[in-house]
Amino acid sequence: MVEHGLQTHPRYLLQISDCHLMPDPAEPFRGLDTDATLRAVVADALAQGIEFDHLLLSGDLVHHGGADAYRRLLDILSPLPGERHWIPGNHDEHAAMREAAELPLGRERVVCGDWRLLLLDSTDRPDGCGGGSLGEAELAWLRRELTESAEHPLLVVLHHNPVATGSRWQDRIMLGNAAEFSRIVSASPQVRAVLCGHVHQHQQLRLGDIPLWSAPASSIQFKPGQDDFTLEDDPVESRPGYCIYRLDADGGIGVQVRRVAL
Repeated sequence: MVEHGLQTHPRYLLQISDCHLMPDPAEPFRGLDTDATLRAVVADALAQGIEFDHLLLSGDLVHHGGADAYRRLLDILSPLPGERHWIPGNHDEHAAMREAAELPLGRERVVCGDWRLLLLDSTDRPDGCGGGSLGEAELAWLRRELTESAEHPLLVVLHHNPVATGSRWQDRIMLGNAAEFSRIVSASPQVRAVLCGHVHQHQQLRLGDIPLWSAPASSIQFKPGQDDFTLEDDPVESRPGYCIYRLDADGGIGVQVRRVAL
């Protein structure tokens, strides 16, 4: 979408992540009906009365399913306003995503008023345990886009967290080339924030001087600060969630984290 002229009002982004829809909708994911939790997230987002400009789907959208599962995902999301953008996570199937919809799977520049959003595929060189990296083509594209968008405030979006979270088991499967990614974005003062998924919890971290926010999952949540895999047991923090971002004309960002009671 091409927009002309200066931004005069806030733009709104909706980030939904780690949906883990199962290939068979009757099959639960770790005891949870993830189709139902995603529908609850959609209903709550609609109830906010915000005309979202863009919907960011930041990976692990389907749990090793085929194109039908991605079509089901898009159908559940269809009531929401905003242009759709998705990136794969370590549980997603690239070929199935391409079959389900003609949407980029990374290396996507999104124009949002005066802002630019750069979406990256971090699933290169999978380690077989959930980790992934940014491929050379992805990194080269990022460098070029950062140079060409030097006059615009920027958000960078990827699936894998490029900063350690404090959970030992999760930090073993964070972005594999996080140091290189950090060097690239830290050299670009127009990058106002980095957004990710993957960790199934909301965290407010920093990549040098840049804020980094992870979105809660629309499915299960992981308990932060753990050595081993642990599901969240707090009655509020364990609820499905999502994030709303307000991008202001002056380059400021507002963040709202929503939790959905089932």
